[in-house]
Amino acid sequence: MFYGVLGATPFVGAVAGLPFFPPVLFAAFRIDVGAVLLLLLVAIRADYWYPKTPGDIAGVLVTGLLTLGVNIALVFAGQQYVTSATGAVIYSLAPLITAVFAFFLIPAERLDSLGGLGITLGFVGAVIVADPNPSNLMTATNRGVGLVLLSVTSFGIGNVLTRRIDPELPSLTLTAWGLGVAAVFVHGVSLLRGETIAQVEWTTPAVLSLVGVGVLATAVLYRVHFELLESIGATKTNLAYYAHPISTAIAGNILLDERITVFTVVGFAVIFVGFVLIERQTVLTGLSAIRSK
Repeated sequence: MFYGVLGATPFVGAVAGLPFFPPVLFAAFRIDVGAVLLLLLVAIRADYWYPKTPGDIAGVLVTGLLTLGVNIALVFAGQQYVTSATGAVIYSLAPLITAVFAFFLIPAERLDSLGGLGITLGFVGAVIVADPNPSNLMTATNRGVGLVLLSVTSFGIGNVLTRRIDPELPSLTLTAWGLGVAAVFVHGVSLLRGETIAQVEWTTPAVLSLVGVGVLATAVLYRVHFELLESIGATKTNLAYYAHPISTAIAGNILLDERITVFTVVGFAVIFVGFVLIERQTVLTGLSAIRSK
């Protein structure tokens, strides 16, 4: 439950803070806060707390540049144009897009015909959320959907490449160092875009939104995520992950007065069905285990 509610903070926090920050600089500040907190955590608590092998270094670079850096920067750029709920629903494509890249890059993870149908349904759901028609293909909303979709694609590629590299670093430690790499990269992109700290409006809502995305949406969320992976496994964690769009829609409606559209709800349902088709065997096994208790 906590993980599901916590999943609203990246999207609601981004939408709440973007009026006060240049988008990529805001993303960089989020990464800064998360990197400092997680690096301190792993330095204090982990035995294997820094990269030691070439595989570790390669994994940190891929994680920092693709899984985190490009991903987070594009999410913040996209959230300028869409509601927090729309962003969360499009981002819920992450497990499906990861499965697509795994199909090509990890031979052991081939999809069957129902898995392929699940991938197709995922993208159909994304189209429903965008609600495209010939008269509005170039609207700001579709631009935002496209940017968030690109961010998820970067996440999927980075995730699969990291699994191919198979670094020895523990996942949370890998993420902490990856955030350090991502911070340098995203600040560089921000500078190239001409964004400066002078453009930030340091209001109370701005500081609260930065705390939300830096502390809750990065340091705390990643910590909880990896604890769940270890305790309940990847598939159950991904199922819990699908509570994020729901909690985001509710929080966005309450805190930001965002309207929840029928297209957002239907699109999310279609994406979720696609995920269940891909992971159907594991999901059925998990449900059988629950019923037998």
